[in-house]
Amino acid sequence: MSGDARKHPKFPWDFEVPNDPFWNSLEYTVARNFLQCYTESEISKMHFDETLSAPEKLSYLRRYLDSSFFRKEKEAAPTPFHDANYQLWMQFKLATSTMEYFLENYSEQEEIVREMYENGPDGSKNMSALHQLSGIMEKTRKYKEAEEMALEVLPWMQNHELLGRDAPQTLSCVRILASSVWKQKRYREGGEWMDRYGMLVGGMKDGKFGKYQEAEMKAYIEAKRGLWEWRRGQGDVGESE
Repeated sequence: MSGDARKHPKFPWDFEVPNDPFWNSLEYTVARNFLQCYTESEISKMHFDETLSAPEKLSYLRRYLDSSFFRKEKEAAPTPFHDANYQLWMQFKLATSTMEYFLENYSEQEEIVREMYENGPDGSKNMSALHQLSGIMEKTRKYKEAEEMALEVLPWMQNHELLGRDAPQTLSCVRILASSVWKQKRYREGGEWMDRYGMLVGGMKDGKFGKYQEAEMKAYIEAKRGLWEWRRGQGDVGESE
């Protein structure tokens, strides 16, 4: 999505990531979620060691976020940081969870995202965090939980004023549903979800999110191939549901 973020139209989640050796070796979401925690003035004063390996960069960014978060908490006291600036609190939590994901610390990531979910704005649940949590469940092979969470969040995404049926986030939710159902060996139902996913991607070209179609088509093809490889690995290709 790095290149897509520079295309028009712009969406709230698009971000201009610096084109330099430090960030180019990291995933777009790592850079975006980290940098969104800081002002342009703060970013201009940062200095990053481009010679670090990717895991070393991730660990460094995680420590940097922790230090900044602690400072923000002190500045907000006695008001809890969450209450003083919910949006910034959430951005820090999203960034730290992203670092843990790419460091493959999935239990730590799950703990952070569950906190995000339970502490939405004005005492509500954070549905975006529930979507992220469903992805963690799928990644850690908790397929039933992943399916249940994705089914809960999908209608919210489909009816969200900034999203809709073919937004990248909604497509990700459908992809999680397809995978989690398929990997419970409900192949016919999982295949139906994958077909819906493919149809939505196929219809993106002239829609609101058309600039993402190429990336989403690639993700769809890779996901479909991955599911069939998974099934072959189970030794039950050709068997009925």
